[in-house]
This record gives sequence, C-alpha cells and structure tokens, in this order.
Amino acid sequence: MDANPDPIANLAQQSLGVSYLYPYQRLVVGNTLDADEENRFQVVVLPTGSGKTLCFTLPMLVLEGVTVVVYPLLALIDDQARRVRESGVTARVLRGGQSAAEREAIYAEVRQGRAGCLLTNPEVLSGSRVRQELGSVDVAHLVIDEAHCVSEWGTTFRPAYLTLAETIRLIHPRVVTAFTATASHTVLESMCRELFGDRRPHLVLGDPDRPSISYSVVHAHSKEGALHELLRCGVRQPAIVFCRSRKRCEGVARDLAPLVGFEHCAAYHAGLNAEERAGIEAWFFAAARGVLAATCAYGMGVDKPNIRTVIHYELPSSVEAFLQESGRAGRDRLPAHSIVLWNSGDPPRERDPTRALRERDMRGYLRTTDCRRAYLLRALGAEPQMCFGCDRCEPEETSIVEARRGIITANEVTLKSARRHRRMVTPRRLALELPLEWSQQARVELVTRLIRDGALRVHRWGPWNGRIDCGRPPGLVETAR
Repeated sequence: MDANPDPIANLAQQSLGVSYLYPYQRLVVGNTLDADEENRFQVVVLPTGSGKTLCFTLPMLVLEGVTVVVYPLLALIDDQARRVRESGVTARVLRGGQSAAEREAIYAEVRQGRAGCLLTNPEVLSGSRVRQELGSVDVAHLVIDEAHCVSEWGTTFRPAYLTLAETIRLIHPRVVTAFTATASHTVLESMCRELFGDRRPHLVLGDPDRPSISYSVVHAHSKEGALHELLRCGVRQPAIVFCRSRKRCEGVARDLAPLVGFEHCAAYHAGLNAEERAGIEAWFFAAARGVLAATCAYGMGVDKPNIRTVIHYELPSSVEAFLQESGRAGRDRLPAHSIVLWNSGDPPRERDPTRALRERDMRGYLRTTDCRRAYLLRALGAEPQMCFGCDRCEPEETSIVEARRGIITANEVTLKSARRHRRMVTPRRLALELPLEWSQQARVELVTRLIRDGALRVHRWGPWNGRIDCGRPPGLVETAR
C-alpha cells in the first residue's frame, strides 16, 4: 500500500523530488487538474519564494495538451524555460525577432504534441498568427505570471496586457491561472476585470508576509552618500540596489565600483543587449558577494536565493511594486533586509489618479510611526501579524546603525565647515572642501539638499550673492528614522 494516498503529493515526490506540498500548492494544482468549463479561472496570490512555479509545472506532467506561460520579461522567460526543462518537460520560447522558419518549427512541435510548454510574452501572444496556431491545438493551461502587470502596466507602456482577455477567448484554454506575489484589493479587482470580465475566478490567497525580511527606511540628504555609508559599514551582500531609470542605475554602479570592487559591481537594465544581460545574470547568480544596481528589468521570478539586502534608491511606485522587489531578498528563508532611501526632495511621479493614490500609500510607509510590516500588510488588506523585524519595532543591525551615524556625521561636518569659513564660499566650493570620503557628486548633493531644506542659506543679493550662510540650527536637519 502506498504510504502517501495523495496522488498529487505522490506525483510531486516521484517526478520532481518534492517531498512536501504546502496546502495552497496542493489547492492550486487540484483546481488546475479538476477544472471544468464553469470553474476554469483562478487567481493565485502567493508571496515571492513560496513555490508558485511548482503550481503550474506539476500539472504539466499529466495534462494533455500544451501549457502556455506568459511572462513580462525576457530574462524571466529564459530563467523559467531552464527550470521547466529541468522538470522533464520540453519547453519552447516564442519571442520577438524570431525568423519565420524558427516560428514554424515551434508550431510544428506544438501541433505534434512534442512541446509540453510554450513560454512567451503578451506582445507576441497578441499576434494573429500565434493566436491562430494556438486556437487550432489543445491548450491545456494558460498561465499569466506576474499578473499584477495587467493592472500596473496595461494602461501605460505595455498595452498588450489588455489584449489577454481577447487571447483567452480566441484560444479557449481549458484552465486559466493568473499568478502574482502581491496585490491589494484595488489591483486584484482591476486585474480580474481586465482578464475575466464578469466571470469570478477561484481566489487562492497565501500569507503575504515575509518573516525573513526586516524593513528599514533611511532618510538622507545625499542618497549616494547614504548608500556609501551602508556598504562601507558592512550591509550584507549579495545586494540589489533598485533604481527607476537606466541612467540612475548606471550612475549608481559606477559610483559604487571603487568602494566594493569593480569585479563585485554591475548595472542591469533593459537597454543592455541579450548577451550582456545573460553575462550579468550568470555573474550575479553565482556571486557570494556583490552589488547589482538594477531597474525593474531584473527581479521578477529570477530565483537567486541568497540575496541578503535590497535597497531602493528611489521611491517605488506602489506597495505592490515595493514588496515584489523587496521579495528578491531572503528567498532561502534566511534573514535579509529591505531598505528604502528617501529625502524631502523626492517628488510625486504619478499623474493618473489611481496610480497617484497608490504612490501616496507608499509615501505613507516612509513616514509611518507604526510598525512598518503592519503598514504593508494593511495596505494589502491583510491582517497585521507579529513583527519579525523593522526599524520601528526591533533594534537594527549594526551596519545600519553605523550607517545612520555616518549620515548624521556628514550633515554635522558640512554645517561646521560652513561656519568655520572666515569668508563665505559658494555651495560647490564648500562641497569640494568637505573632509568626507564620499564622491564629489555625493558631497554636492548633500550641500544642495541642506540648502533646499533650510539648514544652509545662499545669499541672493549684495556682495555675498551666491555665497553660503548658515540658516536654521543643525537640530532641524536631524536624520529622521
């Protein structure tokens, strides 16, 4: 008699070597295998690192027909194709730029049942020929991974996400599953409306908390200087510094390289060619230490388990985006840290009312006096739980405490340097003369921000026009926690 009477658990053990399924994994797989025409849609919200991939690779082993998996990023497609093949399923990739002959060979394999998985993106899937081919075969399962992108990106720079509902209608998959790691009620409603119309899907909600991650916010007049202090004081690596633009990403990597070592620092963004991206991915995946400055082009679903620290150089657009990117850390379930750098000069970026509201929620996270973990869970509509680590509830790691001291010291040194000058100096001259180890750009940024916040004053008239004077006393520029 079989020691385990659960056929799904047996399949996981025998085919993938997985000895235990979490209850939500068992539920998702069961929904997929038991679906009928009236119950073929499901939405699965599970935190990063909780095993979403198994939820659709396991059914591939027994479902007749092809499983189509939709991803937002090429890096994610390549990484997941490798993982699907490791499970024993033949996987093929449909991407832009393929020749007619390459596409025809893939279509032939799908028609002949020799390809069990087809990985692609919304833009390719919206093509009429692709839809025609898939509409003529048995599509067992359509998987939309990182499905929050339907709501996040569909109305802005990835309109192909809004064509997925039409694709579902045309290819008529037996099951449709939308996966995401984080979704507030607003995002969830928008996503379901765009994908399924008035059909209500099964909803599988996992616990969105990541107990292994501790959350901190570091206020700094110079973000570059703050980043320097964090790394100088030994914030744990490997680390990712998320930036919102390619230019910022490259600048951060360039500035950090002398500090952490040129061989231990790189920039990653969508402007790199495929060979460059693959090289950086391979380097960072194998790195036991190192710092990667990256845009959102890196991260979603790329499974590097031992990232110890994620730093946001700029404010994420929403709580969901923040948790997605913070969730890159600690996927091995060992202690990790998420840090946001901010200052009063961070401007609002979103103009769309709904997106502006979600950005405002993220700004609330910076200023909350409550537990940061509780704030994030409430923003997602989840019940607050015991805090496993944040700078409001628990003592911080030594590296972050020392970095905060370094940031405050830099503010004090700047103000004292301004007072010691017998004759007033220009802001740039003061920045160049500061006795700090920071880069010239970081020192200029610090002086500029102290001027904007009123700690230093620039005369606008008379013989001292353009020269610095001390403004408010230094107690008013305390680095807030």
